[in-house]
Amino acid sequence: MTMATRIIIVALAAMLAAFPARAATTIYAASVYSESGVTNANNALFSADGSAALIAPGGDLVLQFANPLTGQSIAAALLPLAASPAFNILAVSIGEVLGGVATFSGEFVLVDMGAGAALNADLSALCSSVSGTGCSLLRFRNAGSINTAGALLDGVSGVSNAPEPAAWALLMLGFAAVGWRLKERRKSTAIRNKRRPALNVNTAAFA
Repeated sequence: MTMATRIIIVALAAMLAAFPARAATTIYAASVYSESGVTNANNALFSADGSAALIAPGGDLVLQFANPLTGQSIAAALLPLAASPAFNILAVSIGEVLGGVATFSGEFVLVDMGAGAALNADLSALCSSVSGTGCSLLRFRNAGSINTAGALLDGVSGVSNAPEPAAWALLMLGFAAVGWRLKERRKSTAIRNKRRPALNVNTAAFA
């Protein structure tokens, strides 16, 4: 192995070490897993844009994420209600599809005061009670409402241990460098074998 190749490999290793293979990344809900008593359920997906899903009293909305969440930094926008005073009691739980069945944690209960607010919660302990590899489902249940048609939910997000793009790019580069080096080594070995003179044995000398 040449000195230049060694320097490249060491540099790649150092760069890979500088980036975690997985990093905490905020992601938004990607799809509606199930819903009941909800109007415009898809409005709760992706980043907040002022168009909310309406979860009626007794309604239930389950959102699914493309990557499992850690349960940390669960966030959403609760839009202002038309009437005042008005309240919603929301029960939030986190879960995962296990053996084809959606399984959820215990519930985190909060009160939507109707003035509009940002929901922030740490459900990491609840997620751990369901799955050791993360939770891709978030459930919002409207346990009750006063003087309103329901809760207005928008821009639901959470933290996922998604692959860090920079780390993956460096990893692929490292694999390419190793593959190139192995290919060059095989090529060099083949050339040396081709140039090596054949050993001629005079069998008559042993007769």
